Amino acid sequence: MQGGRRARLPVTAKRAIALLLVALVAVPAMAQEDTPAEPPKPQTVEDLARLIEELKVRLVEQEQKLQEKSDDLAARGKEIEELKLQIESMTRRLDELQGELPALETQRALEERLKRVEESASKTPELPPDVVSAGDFPGSIRIPGTDAAIKLGGRVRAALVATLDPLGSVDRFLTNSIPVNPGPGAVDNTQTNINANTSRFNFELRTPTGAGQMRAFLEGDFFGSGNTFRLRHAYGQFHGVLVGQTWSTFSDPAASHEDLDFEGVSSENVVRQPQIRYTWILREGLSVAAAIETPRVSVTDGTGSDEIPDVVGRAIWRFEGGGHIQLAAVARQVRAASTFDPSDFQSEYGWGIGLSGVVPFEFWKLTDRFLYQVNGGRGVGRYINDLSSLGGQDGAFDPVTGDLEALDAFGWYLAYEHMWTRSEKVRDRNLRSSLIWSPVYVDNTDFQPDDAYHQTHRLSANLIFSPIRRLDVGLQYIWGRRENKDGSSGTARQVQFVVLFQF
Repeated sequence: MQGGRRARLPVTAKRAIALLLVALVAVPAMAQEDTPAEPPKPQTVEDLARLIEELKVRLVEQEQKLQEKSDDLAARGKEIEELKLQIESMTRRLDELQGELPALETQRALEERLKRVEESASKTPELPPDVVSAGDFPGSIRIPGTDAAIKLGGRVRAALVATLDPLGSVDRFLTNSIPVNPGPGAVDNTQTNINANTSRFNFELRTPTGAGQMRAFLEGDFFGSGNTFRLRHAYGQFHGVLVGQTWSTFSDPAASHEDLDFEGVSSENVVRQPQIRYTWILREGLSVAAAIETPRVSVTDGTGSDEIPDVVGRAIWRFEGGGHIQLAAVARQVRAASTFDPSDFQSEYGWGIGLSGVVPFEFWKLTDRFLYQVNGGRGVGRYINDLSSLGGQDGAFDPVTGDLEALDAFGWYLAYEHMWTRSEKVRDRNLRSSLIWSPVYVDNTDFQPDDAYHQTHRLSANLIFSPIRRLDVGLQYIWGRRENKDGSSGTARQVQFVVLFQF
């Protein structure tokens, strides 16, 4: 270089450099979405060397970006393939569900209905539901390692019973045991009894079978002789079939009142016995059932023979708000042999009709209930509580002719439950009262003796307080009167203080 002037490249060299620049810029330009601006043309060798180094760096950077985009495209392609497989699987499942949709809707409806039935029957947890729900049920726990669920329940019941007049029982009120015309010299039978043998324990199990749910229920208390365990319920259910011992189909435990006496109301039908029953759900709120049940015939001056099962049918209409109506009928054979001739068995055919229900209504923004039950017929004494406890009221033998005659009998009760206060935080009803009137009548035969049971009346009133959800504390007063065939009568009174711990 002379005179301080910088050397210039010849024209041919400039052209060669330009071609090299085009070759170096072409690759990174393809990897960019926007074409970069054309780099400035070098004027000197130093400029050319510096530009070449910059282009090398840019080339490496673009190669890295292309590799990253290639990896990202491969990953996205894999995700797309997985999504396609998921979509195909979900499409197949959708087709299956569309085919099962009617059955699923029916199952949901049945489960919702059972939930309402179980909630409405919370006071009588052993009440068999018409429908057995699928899956787990309220209050149950899953048995580890199985598909079955189990629920434990029961109650601790302690009662202090003060009998104020002569009465044939000291731990409960048996209207049939009221002495008639005891006379001025009768012994004062006033007694106080404290007992807890009416406490009970139960458990329930449900498990899927592949063809529907199976349900089993077992319950007992300690009211047996010497406080021994006594079976109350033992039955299984599958679809509409029920087999085992529970409330008779002729009974209506859903119309259960809140009388505190363990004996129950004199006229009600609260029979538990072995049976085979089938229930049909005709529509929402309407069901019918048919059953054959053990007869357990009991007659006066004879020994009953259980030859033909009782045949029972019923229909139940349920309404919104917890109300319902039940109509039931029973046909039975009254077969027995006289104590005068044990080898001579005779038969009479009996029948009975029952009507019962619950009518809830609002009173001062609180819910009260009106309950009723009527039971009657021929040869159905065992289906009326007071006559069943007394025994021998299905029929009687004529001591002169030796003929068996079925007895006509009927009973009914009216119950009014009033709610005084309500606390939703504790229980739907935490302070309430019940007033119950219950008469029972027997149409006596001419050959029955003068002291034969003719009619009774029972009145009870109580006040029940529930400080917490599963604790009831109640005080009840009971008055009863018995009248015999000859018109003679007697009365008795009893006071009961009862505490119930439910679990």
